[in-house]
This record gives sequence, structure tokens and C-alpha cells, in this order.
Amino acid sequence: MSPFALWLDRISGVTTTTAVWGISLAGAVIYLFAEWRIRLIALLGQYFLIGVLFTRVFMQRPEMALLKMLVGWLVCGAIYLSARIRQDARVRRPKFQWQADLPFRVLSLLVMTVVSYMASQRFTLPFVPQSLALSCILLTVFALLFIGTADEAVVVGVGVLNLLAALDLFYSAQDPGLVVTGLLVMVNLLVGLAISYLTVVEVEETP
Repeated sequence: MSPFALWLDRISGVTTTTAVWGISLAGAVIYLFAEWRIRLIALLGQYFLIGVLFTRVFMQRPEMALLKMLVGWLVCGAIYLSARIRQDARVRRPKFQWQADLPFRVLSLLVMTVVSYMASQRFTLPFVPQSLALSCILLTVFALLFIGTADEAVVVGVGVLNLLAALDLFYSAQDPGLVVTGLLVMVNLLVGLAISYLTVVEVEETP
């Protein structure tokens, strides 16, 4: 086994429940904060925990879970470069800035999290363990929140990435095949490039 696979096997000791709620916490940070650096760190952590969940899916091939994690971090790198260009082209804002409609976001986040948990307890996804089902539902909910309340292209893109992660977990739990895994990896990379391009274009079009 390669050193990377051994390292991933060690971090798979993190419990599934911890990883699921860690993903939820990272999504909440992205949703509530306006500072792009904090959002990016949260997205990095979210992809790390998604990789931990994929170790439960690819138990015989942990390198596939590592691939999912690395692809997510590559996307974060592309977002970082475009965010730096965006920052240099615009007036600097104070760090650690909350969203303007913070009370609404906190209320909607709490309601949707409770609904997601109750849905995972009441309804079962076919061939998917309950803990992974909760992560799929939470990622889908965050995707809807990001896309529905976003005012920036990068946040919409993160919502699309969350939706792709939910679909990837759901499908891989039923059929962990290499063909679909490779296609989803390519789609994630293309979405990451699209986010970077749209972020830079958004800056250029701003008067």
C-alpha cells in the first residue's frame, strides 16, 4: 500500500457521524461568513471530511477516496487564484465580515438542518447507510441555500460542487465503479474552472 493510502487509512478512523456534522459546520461557515478566506478554509475542510466519508464507500480502494479529496483541493486552489484577482481588483473590505442578512441565514440554516436530520431518520435512501444518507441530504440542502441566496458566482459554484458531492456519494454507495467516478472527477474539475472564470469575468464587468 502506498504512503498516501496508509495516511488515508489512518484518517478514516474519524467516525462517520463526526465527519457528517463537520461537513455541516463547514457549510454553515461558508453560508454565514462573507470573507472569502474563511469560506475557502471551510471548503478545504469540507472536502477533507468528504474524503473521509468516501473511505466508507471505497473500503477496498482507499486511493479512490484520496482522489476525491485531492480533486476538491485542486478546485479550492483554482478558486483561491480567482479570489485573489477579485480582491486586487476591488476595494478591500474588512476581514471577518458577516453576511448582511445574518438573522435570516441563521434561521434558515437551523430549520433546514433540522428538516434534513428528520428526513434522514424517516426516509431511507436505497443501498445507502443512514449516516451517508444524512450527508447526502445535508450537502443537497447546502447547495440549495448557496444557490438560492448567493450574490456572487463563486458561492453559486460552491453550491453546485456540494450538489455534485451529494450525487457522488449517493451513486458511489450503490455502484463504486471507476467509469462514473472518473466522469464525476472531470465534472468537478470543469465546474472549478468555470467558477474561476466567472469570478474573474464578474470583476471585469463591474464598473
